[in-house]
Amino acid sequence: MDTVKSTFQTIVEKARQDGAKVEMLISGGESLSIGYSKKKLESFESTQSQMAGLRVVLGASQGYAYTENLSEDSLLRTYVEALNNAKTVQSGDTAVVELVKPQTVKAMNDLFKTEQVAMDKKLEVARLLEEKCLEKDARITAVPYSGFSENISFKRILNSEGLDQEFKQSYYSGYAYPLAKEGESSKMGGEGFFARSFTDINAEKVAHEGVDKAVSRLGAQKLATGNYAVVISRDEFPMVLQMIYQYFSAKEVHEGKSLFKGKLGQKIASEKFELVDDPFETRGTAVRPFDDEGAASQKTVLFEKGVLKNFLSNLEYAKKMNLPHTAHARRSPASQQAIGPTNLVVAKGEKSLQELLSSHDKVVYLTEFSGGLHAGFKESTGDFSMPAEGFLYENGQKIGPIDQFVMSGNVLDLLRDIEALGNEYNKPGSSFICPDVLVKSLSFAGA
Repeated sequence: MDTVKSTFQTIVEKARQDGAKVEMLISGGESLSIGYSKKKLESFESTQSQMAGLRVVLGASQGYAYTENLSEDSLLRTYVEALNNAKTVQSGDTAVVELVKPQTVKAMNDLFKTEQVAMDKKLEVARLLEEKCLEKDARITAVPYSGFSENISFKRILNSEGLDQEFKQSYYSGYAYPLAKEGESSKMGGEGFFARSFTDINAEKVAHEGVDKAVSRLGAQKLATGNYAVVISRDEFPMVLQMIYQYFSAKEVHEGKSLFKGKLGQKIASEKFELVDDPFETRGTAVRPFDDEGAASQKTVLFEKGVLKNFLSNLEYAKKMNLPHTAHARRSPASQQAIGPTNLVVAKGEKSLQELLSSHDKVVYLTEFSGGLHAGFKESTGDFSMPAEGFLYENGQKIGPIDQFVMSGNVLDLLRDIEALGNEYNKPGSSFICPDVLVKSLSFAGA
């Protein structure tokens, strides 16, 4: 018997009597995490979780509440709490908030696989991620971070319009970050994997690539201050997308927080730059058949030949701003309704990495933003000043690794100054799918 559904029907009837509409979002999953340190099993953790979040709509007002207990009594108490919150929090809007009507969504059943993998095989992957790093090169002194995980996640959405959607997926992931030392120089590099099938995992290859990255950074020199052409690696261009993705939100636009406000239909990036939001791209981690209010997912073109084509919307803001409904509602059971992207896919170009690196007399090949977004990005202006590392190339030849520099500019200028894009994507395991990107010029503060 589907006790969740029967309990929800009871809640729907109570909501009807209260003159309200109600939505319930349930998410959870199972995970197994294994880690080795100094060739010994250091961590082994198996967890299960589930949570239900209720959204109650009273005209233009919305109230939220959540619980980790999915019993009938607990869900009914949570509904009452959400109802009271809706009564308390008065919206400044007068437009009635709608819920998504039942609709057909794309079947994505192949993303959930019930593979029977022996535990010793999983332990072996975790062990090899550390062990193969230590064996590959004598300059590797430790592997501070490595691990293997197996994950199953699910999401279900029900509402008083009769909608009931469910989605489940499974995947494996892992990483190895070895530490290399030579003389006074010490550097860490890393690599990871994301796989839908256990047979696709190659722990030794991941470890060796992590070692190569760490060792290649040894002996880094300071970069002379100046303006340089820069190739942002396919692994690091996702940081640029993280700078801009909130600007696509119709909610951010409506509230005047987006730098893209008033620019729909305008060419604000290089004609080489094309960007699509694709919830069906299985290499990405944000794959889904419906959004977080149950609307059927769809591909959405964001940039086409540098022209801003669309904002991302949920049902409320599509109606409020007279925009296409792109099905990008985002929330967890414990959070309020928001808008967010799925997999952001930058269109590939035609050039190899070597061709990009040979495009100017001097090129900085940026392979790591050292501090993350909090290290120096201002969302309200688009200005950034980010510590980074990489390699200096002259006339297509690698001069050597460089570090202790800060790259500065404005993200809108960066998009306009894109000259070319590479012909290969980064590895699966991110919701940002990117090639290498050549930018005409950026400011670097170094030695």
